[in-house]
Amino acid sequence: MDSTPDISVIVVSRDRPQELVKMLSCLRFQDISGFEVIVVTNTPGALEDTAAPRPLRLFDCDEANISVARNVGLAAAKGRYIAFCDDDALPDPSWLRHLLAPFKDPKIGGTGGYTRGRNGISLQWGAVETDTVGVAQPLDIPKDSAPVIFLPSAERAPVMIGTNCAFRASALQQIGGFDPAFAYYLDDSDVSLRLSQAGWHLAIVPRAQVHHGFAAGPYRAQNRVPKTLQPHGRSKAVFCRKYAKKQALEPALAAFRQLQFKRLEKQMLAGLMEPDTLPQLIKSLEKGFSEGRKMAVLAPKPKGQPDTESPPVFSTKTTPHILLVGRKSDKAWMDRLGHTLSEAQIMVTGLTLSRSAAFMQVSFSRRGFWRHRGGQFGKTLRSDPVFRWFSRKQKAGAEQEWLKTIRPVDFVVYPERHKGADIILPQTGVMSCLEGFVVEAV
Repeated sequence: MDSTPDISVIVVSRDRPQELVKMLSCLRFQDISGFEVIVVTNTPGALEDTAAPRPLRLFDCDEANISVARNVGLAAAKGRYIAFCDDDALPDPSWLRHLLAPFKDPKIGGTGGYTRGRNGISLQWGAVETDTVGVAQPLDIPKDSAPVIFLPSAERAPVMIGTNCAFRASALQQIGGFDPAFAYYLDDSDVSLRLSQAGWHLAIVPRAQVHHGFAAGPYRAQNRVPKTLQPHGRSKAVFCRKYAKKQALEPALAAFRQLQFKRLEKQMLAGLMEPDTLPQLIKSLEKGFSEGRKMAVLAPKPKGQPDTESPPVFSTKTTPHILLVGRKSDKAWMDRLGHTLSEAQIMVTGLTLSRSAAFMQVSFSRRGFWRHRGGQFGKTLRSDPVFRWFSRKQKAGAEQEWLKTIRPVDFVVYPERHKGADIILPQTGVMSCLEGFVVEAV
């Protein structure tokens, strides 16, 4: 295979070095190889000695504009196919493989996947479609569906949501990359609609999934309360001026104002913000509207599609996945073992079970492995019964069943003292750190 990577994964990050380190550590376990990672951030120094896929290239971008940062990454990318993932998102091992699969069709210009929420299980974003005033409507596509292809349209397009999307590099270059007028909000809707108007087909790929945590950033707090709505207002006005009829602008802004007021009112009544914060945020929205009404709007200039290109080139790889099962009292050995195995490029999930009906929560440790925490009798999927009598081993089995489509388990490790490590030696060569644990092959 040519040493030049065929795929570039671009991660844009701002003021979130800890989340970025976790995301890159998680990205190591993709089940394909042959891609480069490009990080565009205002904190590049925080990534020294970071566990991340290689090759890894860092670019500094001090401007708080996600479209500008993405264009920096796009200009540096060597791949013919460009994937984007947020710094506070954690991609499943099969994420990139699923996301790239539709590009075997030369008419596909972009693909977008699904996003699970804070608990790592429930769906946060599925498929949505934007119209010419930037209103997103949900699309009824099951989360286990095969890719769904959308034909070009001048009026609407499925949104390649920025935290989980990929593009043909030539398609992005054809439409001029990301529009810097969208510093935040509607940037992904804009690029999706421009690609559709330029004649490209777009694909929704439900099985390409990431887990998105909604970390605090320049525009929102950890609890998702906005710090300002100025960029939202500016982007909304620019989007409407760019795509909608002139008479649609003010009604669209009025509807957006009402939508934001209701959302903020709900957050205020929930105790997430002080009452005097709401009018301040609406004022910032109005300021954004005013800016957006005056900004220059770049008209789309499609040049026609390039010649047929070959599909993405990558190699699949097999990474052993070990499930550690224990109680809260086992946290110390689970942390040590998880970290040791992770450093050896072995994928680890630590399942910590309490004797309760607590719901399962999923996260990724800074020590480089997945954490599942919950009750032995509680539910994992939100459609499960609230209480189900399980032994510890039965609950571990139920968790493995759910993980089959995300991170299939190869071996299960229990804390009981027993010579079982020899089972794992041929696959991983890490017998010494597993000496004395019960190890079961799945």
